[in-house]
Amino acid sequence: MPTLPTLLLALILPLLGQQLGPQLGTVSPDSDRSAQHRVIDHRMTIEGQEYAWSVMIPAGVEPGGAAILFLHGYGESGTDGKRHLTVGLPPAIQRDPERWPFVVIAPQKPIHNTEWEDHEPAVLAMLEETAKEGLYDPGRLAITGLSQGGHGTIAIGGAHADRFRAAAPVCAYTARRIDDKQQRIGPPAPEADDPAIIAGAERLKGMPVWLFHGVLDKVIPVEESRVLHDRLERLGADTRYTELPTANHNAWDDAYANASLAAWFVTHTE
Repeated sequence: MPTLPTLLLALILPLLGQQLGPQLGTVSPDSDRSAQHRVIDHRMTIEGQEYAWSVMIPAGVEPGGAAILFLHGYGESGTDGKRHLTVGLPPAIQRDPERWPFVVIAPQKPIHNTEWEDHEPAVLAMLEETAKEGLYDPGRLAITGLSQGGHGTIAIGGAHADRFRAAAPVCAYTARRIDDKQQRIGPPAPEADDPAIIAGAERLKGMPVWLFHGVLDKVIPVEESRVLHDRLERLGADTRYTELPTANHNAWDDAYANASLAAWFVTHTE
């Protein structure tokens, strides 16, 4: 004969399923990911490639408002649906959700040796699907990313500047560092007249941009952000640059702990 706890569980679970509804996807059961916020996991297949993406809703945030598209770095690539939430903005939100009153749309890039723009159709499809689910207001969307995701912020943000109210590339680079054969290439530190910098700044100049970079970065030289910021200033763009004198490549720790950055995003997505 079923015990009382078993009967109660059988009654409660269907009610929970009705409350979440199919339009909200699958909520992760991981306790460490649900302590301060909800994480709604999604899957899609585009041109035979499987993609995972997550929608984070911090405690106290109602779906349907302002959102940030977050693009992770090289090391978090894959299709496990988890690693992309372990570095950068998602942990910062978990530590201080009140500072970040945003729905966060976090795609996971499936292949390490590809650039984010190689997956642009999937990213745009994720944004469209998340909007259809009513989880954010497409008119109040910003973009940020770190390292390879910082490059993606420049590439995708610049290519679709009409979609984004503000962009914050962290320890980013502008020219591709992976070719179309998925081989790494190592361009030298850019200079002011670098064609990729000129083109990138032209695409970004219509939106507010805040760049972050560590002076000691041994992976992506600090000149990447210096010259892009300088070019944006020459174009009269609304641009800021924070150079972190003691930071190496993990400039994202300081960037996303910066209360002013969070407030800047709030201002530009109101």
